[in-house]
Amino acid sequence: MKIGFIGAGGIANLHAKKILNIEDVEIVAVSDIVIEKAKSFAEKYGGKPYSDYREMFDKEKLDAVWICIPPFAHKDEVILAAEKGIHVFIEKPIALDLETAVKMQRAVEKHGIVSWVGYHFRQAYSVRYVKKLAEEDVIGLFLGRWWGGVVGGPEHWWRDVTKSGGQIVEQATHIYDLARFLVGDVERVYSEIDTLIHKDLPNFTIEDIAATVLRFKNGAIGVITNTSAAQKNGYHVDAEIIAKSFQAQLIGCKKSHIITPTGIMDVESLNDPYFDEDYKFIQAVRKGLKSEVPISEGVKTLEVTLAALKANKERRIITL
Repeated sequence: MKIGFIGAGGIANLHAKKILNIEDVEIVAVSDIVIEKAKSFAEKYGGKPYSDYREMFDKEKLDAVWICIPPFAHKDEVILAAEKGIHVFIEKPIALDLETAVKMQRAVEKHGIVSWVGYHFRQAYSVRYVKKLAEEDVIGLFLGRWWGGVVGGPEHWWRDVTKSGGQIVEQATHIYDLARFLVGDVERVYSEIDTLIHKDLPNFTIEDIAATVLRFKNGAIGVITNTSAAQKNGYHVDAEIIAKSFQAQLIGCKKSHIITPTGIMDVESLNDPYFDEDYKFIQAVRKGLKSEVPISEGVKTLEVTLAALKANKERRIITL
């Protein structure tokens, strides 16, 4: 199986390392607008470096492509891949706006390629264990947090809302997707968002505090908070669920602490969720299997995060 990469940054390198451990898979090409990054990537993992993914698509016979670029860089790469019959693994968020995301989904579905969005939390054993419990129960409440720090220096794209979309869209999207995965689709969204703590940081135009209330279609209520102002020893990426017959705390992808009427148990994730999503995507391509996280899921989660931004801007509840 011959694969290519669009983007040669940190997350691309992470996926490439995992893929090297999968049999009969060859990285034959990589594209990055900074050709030096593409060359460095190719030296480590193999393949021919390109500075333009369109040229890569034209010259290489790819079975699949990993798209690992910042949110603002998404343009027509998914559509072109779909038209050429190249299966697509795409990192989150899949776009900065819903129009672009929907065009991607339509192209994928029109040409019948396999797509997979990199929401790796869904692969953690600890998360999947809680998912199984949730499917057989009545969920009442979901609480989620992404409390972290500022990514990169003054010139990093993450700080620029026109490039990252903000912390909700680019980072806390994992928690929003986790909420959808465990509880179900969202019906209404309201959010309060501001920048209070990092006003003095240069080129910082994204939010640094946010609280969002979700009402799910099944009646459950969710509350997600995010901040980039947490202290290093106070980072939290976690979630909690209250259901009729259990309560669970999900500590990232590492562990779930579960309380039931008969006792308390911890479920640890001994698997590597990044490896598992890469392996499952490859198997789906090889065997014609259904994707667990098709691009339509990326569209739905993006819709919820964008609704949170809209709710804050317009000071009203947004119905999806």
